[in-house]
Amino acid sequence: MKLYGYGEDALTLWAIHNKLHFILASLADSSEPLNCQTFFRPSFGRRGGENRSEFGEFDFVILSEHTLYLGESKWSQSSEKVENRQLILRQEQKLRHKLFQFYVEQWAFGHYQSWNEFCLGAVPHLQQLGIKKPLAPQGSLLAQNLQTILSVIKQHFTSMPQMQNLLLYFHKDMENRQLPTSAGQDFRLVHLNYSPISQDHFVVLTGLN
Repeated sequence: MKLYGYGEDALTLWAIHNKLHFILASLADSSEPLNCQTFFRPSFGRRGGENRSEFGEFDFVILSEHTLYLGESKWSQSSEKVENRQLILRQEQKLRHKLFQFYVEQWAFGHYQSWNEFCLGAVPHLQQLGIKKPLAPQGSLLAQNLQTILSVIKQHFTSMPQMQNLLLYFHKDMENRQLPTSAGQDFRLVHLNYSPISQDHFVVLTGLN
């Protein structure tokens, strides 16, 4: 059976399944893919704004042996601008990374005994980062999703891991001089050529079973 996909989501799924070793090697990460864990499109709510706790979705999260990678995926047809070979991410995307790192530091590897205690005690630390969004309320779906993924992270690393923002840039046979070389100071950038699996504007996904 052939499975066809389209766009950044399909390419991200292909990369996680088929190119994880290449991604890690590009980052000089010696982790074995079999010892890694990944989340595909983990959701933290679609509604945004300063007065709401939801902060969107990562395209992927990779837990290697030593590093937690928080990931965005873009392809050459994305709406984001490239200026002076730097891909310009939106502010809400940058905020997502900053906020999730806060949750990892303060909840997964913090000293709070309950989510309610965390919501009361962690606010000053959040304000120090200049983030005005409220924390996920006790008992909310967002809080449950966060606690699930943060629990997996804590079990995987046992102690506070290095965290790295990562952007996968998918292209089809573009020359190096055409590719972005940066996605901002806080992001590592890995290029992936998807031409071997392309069929017109679609991609053929393999190795997903």
